[in-house]
Amino acid sequence: MDRWLRMALLLVTFSEGLIAQWASLAFRGEGMSVVAWVAVLAVLAAVNILAFPAARARLRARGVSRFMSRGWLLFSVAALLAGTLLAAAFALSSVLLAVGYSAGILGVENARLLLVAVGGTALAFGFGSIAWGASIGQRRVVVEPVDLPMADLPPGLGDLRMAHITDLHIGPLLGVERLRDFVERVNHLEPDLIFITGDIFDFDPAFIESGCRELGRLSARHGVFAVLGNHDVYTGADAVAAGLARFTGIRLLRDEWSRVEVGDFFLCIVGVEDSGQGWTERESENPALERLAREIPDAHPCLLLCHRPSYFRQAARLGFPFVLAGHTHGGQIALPLAPHQNPSRIIAHWTRGLFELDGSVMYVNRGLGVAGLPVRLNCAREIAILRLVDHTRLDRRFPDLGSGSTRALL
Repeated sequence: MDRWLRMALLLVTFSEGLIAQWASLAFRGEGMSVVAWVAVLAVLAAVNILAFPAARARLRARGVSRFMSRGWLLFSVAALLAGTLLAAAFALSSVLLAVGYSAGILGVENARLLLVAVGGTALAFGFGSIAWGASIGQRRVVVEPVDLPMADLPPGLGDLRMAHITDLHIGPLLGVERLRDFVERVNHLEPDLIFITGDIFDFDPAFIESGCRELGRLSARHGVFAVLGNHDVYTGADAVAAGLARFTGIRLLRDEWSRVEVGDFFLCIVGVEDSGQGWTERESENPALERLAREIPDAHPCLLLCHRPSYFRQAARLGFPFVLAGHTHGGQIALPLAPHQNPSRIIAHWTRGLFELDGSVMYVNRGLGVAGLPVRLNCAREIAILRLVDHTRLDRRFPDLGSGSTRALL
């Protein structure tokens, strides 16, 4: 178990302990003693340490075991959020209690009622938010218009309508019927190009044929291009590639590039394959990028497809003007009014949206699938519609931050 999981289980245990303390105040009329609370924490820690590996292993199983594992993990996530809010509520209430005691306007019973009321509100909001994210929130799909700034934009390329999807995770968490709906939504937008930036499948090779048959219905005037992500590697990269070749017309780029003719101009589509290793690295490099940067003609604008956004700094250094990525799912759970504050910051500097670094631009898509749990809170599933625009339109909105710095454009 890596350190992030250990830390997460520790926080979940502490959150559940706070919830138990609140329940004692609410239903017993008094809180637990320090000794009793420590004993409860020890029991909760033991249960979590034993239950988590079993629940994670059965998350993609079928039948009752999958239902139970999802239920336990959803409760753990809800408890973590609710416990965090409860801790804040207890801290605020402590300040109010101190003021009330010093002024002589609060007694012991009123103090207990205040803690129960404020804590209950925090718990209701925490558990309610996860319940919404697991039902309505995770079913929402947003079409996101995105402008990619380009200097000296040729007129013909400005008319391109490009769809970007990623992280479908076709498998137990995304079946054929839901996939068919996504394909229809993308086709309805009538894109000229379609890009898929990895994690097409999710561990189970049994879904490759049916998933590829549905993906074969994607239609774009200048073609559909894709790269593989780390979950495709776990599924079997060669098996996924063979399925795409047999059942679709999708051009899979495996550390290679292709040239698309658009009117009187050419656009180079570059794709690097994920290794499946080091997927939590916030910054990394792909050796294939060095070779590809040398091969692509300078006269042609190019667009780089890669699964993980951690390659962005290397891509910018090598002069790739546009990068499309996924991998993060936008965190799946994000804070209101602060969408960049989300769990995927553990694995990426750039978690969602449009970013600029030394003249290069990257768009990180929130994805159409889910990883782990079917929960999305302040982070809807996404189909991005991209177009190339003259860079001066964005320069007026976002001041220059200097060489080596990154700025978020969206």
